[in-house]
Amino acid sequence: MIFVIDKLKYDTDKMELISEKCKYNYPGYFLGKNVSYSAKSTKLYKTKKGHWFLTYEKDVSTYGKVLTEDEVKELLIKSDLAKYEELFGELEEG
Repeated sequence: MIFVIDKLKYDTDKMELISEKCKYNYPGYFLGKNVSYSAKSTKLYKTKKGHWFLTYEKDVSTYGKVLTEDEVKELLIKSDLAKYEELFGELEEG
């Protein structure tokens, strides 16, 4: 699947699939209030250039979102700790 975000092309067929266990909530509005909806079929990818890309389903469409490394770490800590430890090392005890 190909996405164009900020004039950059992201082709998931050419990326490394990192995790399908991530849980992503996207913002929305209901009755004039901000709410958070759970996305379906969330997948986290890493490009050959080291960028992070998330895809998720909302309604009947698939959307893409570019993530920072800090966002990826937070996402993996919450939903795929084994993959986090594989990619970034073990969590530091504080």
